[in-house]
Amino acid sequence: MKRPLPRTPAAWLKEIKLAIADAAGAEPFGRAIGQPIELANLFHLAPLVCLKFRGRKIKGPEADRVTETALTNYVVNSDPEGIDHNLEQRPFMAFVLCYVAAHLALDLLDEQQAEEILIYCEEQFEEE
Repeated sequence: MKRPLPRTPAAWLKEIKLAIADAAGAEPFGRAIGQPIELANLFHLAPLVCLKFRGRKIKGPEADRVTETALTNYVVNSDPEGIDHNLEQRPFMAFVLCYVAAHLALDLLDEQQAEEILIYCEEQFEEE
């Protein structure tokens, strides 16, 4: 199910909410394998949902690279000794960060676009 790439930060937020809902749909499978999928760890699925929404394969070298890039971005932004955006207490922003990073890894966004999306989403989630 390839989706068109959103063009505005507001459109990205709408897609990210759909991506979160899609990832949350995996919750029954998590229970079945003994790995509960909860809001706090949903960000792990962000790169896979990105690949799914962009019509890419969710297995293989590209998927591995995208997943590694997205999750590394989470780790870098969760370093108490360096940059710490308190993502453990902000699961929506953790998902947003990984979802946007996955798009960066696919070269579908540049850093400026990614930053605009992150700032917009952060502002919107603070208001909700």
